[in-house]
Amino acid sequence: MPSVHTYFNKKSALTAKGQVDDQRRGQAEGSRRGQAAAPVILMVSGGADSIALLHMAATEPLDLGDGAGLTRVAKERLHVLHVNHLLRGADADADQHFVQETCDSLGIHCTVLRVDVAKLAQERDGNMEEIGRRVRYDAARELAQKLCVEQGVSRQKAKILTAHTADDRAETFMMNVMRGSGMSGLASIPRHRGLIYRPLLDYTHDQLKDWLKARALDWHEDATNTDTHYLRAYMRHNVLPLLKARNPMLVQTVCKIADLMADEDDYLEAKAARKLRQITLRKSESSLVLDALKLSSTDVVIARRVVRIVARQLIPEAWLEFKHVDAVLEAVAAGVGVANLPQNLEARVRLGTVTFSFTGAARSAAVVAGGAGAGSVVATNGEPAGTSPAAATFGEHLAVPGTLELADGRVLSARILPVEHGFDVVSYATAHSQEWLGESVLLDAKACGVDPVHGGSLWVSGPEAGDAMQPLGMHGQSKKISDLLGEAGVPVESRSMMPIVRTNIRGHVVWVAGIRPDERVKCTQDTKQLLELNIYSGHKPFERSQ
Repeated sequence: MPSVHTYFNKKSALTAKGQVDDQRRGQAEGSRRGQAAAPVILMVSGGADSIALLHMAATEPLDLGDGAGLTRVAKERLHVLHVNHLLRGADADADQHFVQETCDSLGIHCTVLRVDVAKLAQERDGNMEEIGRRVRYDAARELAQKLCVEQGVSRQKAKILTAHTADDRAETFMMNVMRGSGMSGLASIPRHRGLIYRPLLDYTHDQLKDWLKARALDWHEDATNTDTHYLRAYMRHNVLPLLKARNPMLVQTVCKIADLMADEDDYLEAKAARKLRQITLRKSESSLVLDALKLSSTDVVIARRVVRIVARQLIPEAWLEFKHVDAVLEAVAAGVGVANLPQNLEARVRLGTVTFSFTGAARSAAVVAGGAGAGSVVATNGEPAGTSPAAATFGEHLAVPGTLELADGRVLSARILPVEHGFDVVSYATAHSQEWLGESVLLDAKACGVDPVHGGSLWVSGPEAGDAMQPLGMHGQSKKISDLLGEAGVPVESRSMMPIVRTNIRGHVVWVAGIRPDERVKCTQDTKQLLELNIYSGHKPFERSQ
């Protein structure tokens, strides 16, 4: 967050009427000369707002909100993306041709994506508006990535410009009020997030139409924008006009509130992100484990944000309602419990930890945040293409004694067995392992960190990058678990689901289940209590031995 001095001395890109400061324009243009030609992608539908953005980007300086002030974007950096949702038949095709012709006249490259959004919504039982939005943004990010690779520049230098206006921001604010949104929702449409920049947020829709009319420039009207069955259209045509009748400056007032909310939201989000880093115990592509005790002692305002950030990290497009966040924090406060979250995500509180992971088959399947999710490529026929399964890692406590059901249907079990005086525990442990071909092992309970009287717990998760152990029989030499799995003939696609048993969530490896135990926990003649670990499907090994 900026200091008071920085905040109140920053310069606006545009005046209220869209006038340009010529002196600043020249300074900004001069400072940008020689910069790498990172792509600037314009998302253009053909409506008045996006057509105004297209012509402005091609002919005038814009403030991209990156601190550089007003900047003239070199035409060779501009790329237009038009997504035809195939919802309006000939009208949609006409919009597509209009955008292509406009780009041709300006000498700007245009990429067109045709996606059957209605089909996607039906297949995924999703909201058509939301799926369409995700398709557009995913396509823009993928185009940015492609262009950056082709041009040899960092992806972070790319910019994606949208034509959202002050009216859009006011509509979104009121829609989020109706939905019961928190501060993040009341911040409405941000000026900048990631690669997305919105340089027209200080313009109203009417101002942009006047700008186009003054230059004799045409645009297309989307008939669905007047269909009040859609919430945004209802807000635009039925609600805001009534409010504007009482306050003609309503849009400007709401936008000012949104700016204030955005500043405070950014501050709290930064504090929550810092807290998350402090309490994170383990993290993978599909699971995240937090210190539940530390989360429980965190200010509730920050704790709520921590939960939301975790959900977004696992599912980029995740949207948690208040009830979801409170369910997680209630379980954290109680010290035990499970909260079911959207899109097969759950939060499980147990033994001082809270584990966010996917339930059931979702643990081993690709995670797509509803419809065309982040990381997926949407082909022109509307089908997702190029998707690949996410790393299906997991994490859970195994009570001793107790059992743990794995996502692949197998079960891990643990129990403690006493050692009688004079018993040859080393020979017995060796014979046991040979009999059950690695499905069951006997280890030194104390070396595994298990209390022979009170029991305890172990941590079971998938292999993580850099994991190593000291395999039994290698006399203390270390070996990467990835190499061990390779030597055991475990297929690459199955390795992420291999159970790795550890002394605790941050502890060393005890057993690569079904393959090899660790040298540090082997039985010796001094072993007083045995820890029996089994992995099975169907009958338990110790049941078969009876």
